[in-house]
Amino acid sequence: MSRPTTLSARAAQRLASGPLDPVTLMCDVCQVERLQADAAERMSVALLSSHPEFVRLPSGHWALAAIPSGGTGASVVVDRRDDWSDGAPSGSLRDVNFAVVDVETTGTSPGAGDRITEIAIAHVRGGDVVDVYAQLVNPQRPIPPYITQLTQISWEMVRDQPTFRDIAPTVVDRLAGQVFTAHNAAFDWRFVGHELDRGFGHVLAGPKLCTVRLARVLLPALPRKSLDHVTRYFGIEIAARHRAEGDAVATAQALVRMLRIAEDEGVRSWPALERLLAAPTAKRRLTASDRRRRAFPLPASEDYIA
Repeated sequence: MSRPTTLSARAAQRLASGPLDPVTLMCDVCQVERLQADAAERMSVALLSSHPEFVRLPSGHWALAAIPSGGTGASVVVDRRDDWSDGAPSGSLRDVNFAVVDVETTGTSPGAGDRITEIAIAHVRGGDVVDVYAQLVNPQRPIPPYITQLTQISWEMVRDQPTFRDIAPTVVDRLAGQVFTAHNAAFDWRFVGHELDRGFGHVLAGPKLCTVRLARVLLPALPRKSLDHVTRYFGIEIAARHRAEGDAVATAQALVRMLRIAEDEGVRSWPALERLLAAPTAKRRLTASDRRRRAFPLPASEDYIA
């Protein structure tokens, strides 16, 4: 196959395999070994911005726009749509689908270069945990020793695993149409959103639910709302702490229990749950049910995985 002769054609061929940062793209297109970042930035804007087949992602990467129906040639479909474009969930809480997410990472800041080393997504439907997806991820950077000590995830375990870009379509599919749920949801949302934007050009959007916040509202008598304390309260055993699958499944089981408590208190729809969570927790008075639950936490006596 002959190499394209124009710079824009070379860029299109190079981007056919996925988004690229300006430095990598311009070095390949211009056939040079090294470029300063600011120079590559100016060159990429000058070369590509006037061509509708190229799109610039929020991360700064360039990608090919989706080819319309009937088009030909390779393309990367850049999905920038809100998966909840038809509106937030309505109706009964038991009809709402939840994707309970947990990630293990190389650190605490995706903006500073930390990456995901493991992800798990547990689906909750109709008041049950129905399936679980779990995958180790090659973070494409070293894992600090203290992180390995905490998670037991080492470089040897992940070096031959897929990168996040490899699994991004699966992650998007498993999150689509679901309420993104996690214990301390801001952390997991930030990492997953950053990875999807970097590797797939996908903007993470839609409703989300933090089970820490849910526990603060529904379990006011519980002194601490960490995952360890919430699961211990319900008698839920975490199969593997600080591993994505163990934490995601335990969080999903706790979510099921807390949704039952919400229903017992008359909260039976997603809008009603959002209103409950928006109310100041400090003003919520302990009820007789709260006091009974504090004295007699309910054991996890059921099989939550259908």
